[in-house]
Amino acid sequence: MKNLIAVPVLFVSIIILSCLSSCNKPDTSPDKPREQQVVGEWFIERIQLKIYYNNVFAKDTIIARAPKPKNFALFDASNSFAYCFNSYTTDAGTYQFKGTDSLICTTPSKIYHWKTLTLTADIFTVVSTSTNDPAFPGAKVETYQTFAR
Repeated sequence: MKNLIAVPVLFVSIIILSCLSSCNKPDTSPDKPREQQVVGEWFIERIQLKIYYNNVFAKDTIIARAPKPKNFALFDASNSFAYCFNSYTTDAGTYQFKGTDSLICTTPSKIYHWKTLTLTADIFTVVSTSTNDPAFPGAKVETYQTFAR
């Protein structure tokens, strides 16, 4: 009797799983150059800091999000850049790719040097490293940022 019930349940489960997996849209972003993939508005989902003193890991923290009104990075096709995180003002400037994985965004108030970790149609992750962060004197700070559409 148990086998008679198990067979239909297994059959229905296979059908449901095949429907769910066939509905996923394939990621075609690797087919486009990074200069096209990055264009558009990205919402800043997370900023994580890893802090090291004398090359010894000391702290891992995530900066709380407080959008005023929203946290975003905007890249347009003409290399214009805008960035806003937990602020009422937006940094605006230009961006350019260097080498195989570097992205440099220049604004009047700051230069963002990012190494690209992931770039797909829906997610964009970068890291930057600093040894002169005023909030952590004497520390090496790795700043990981996750952007999503």
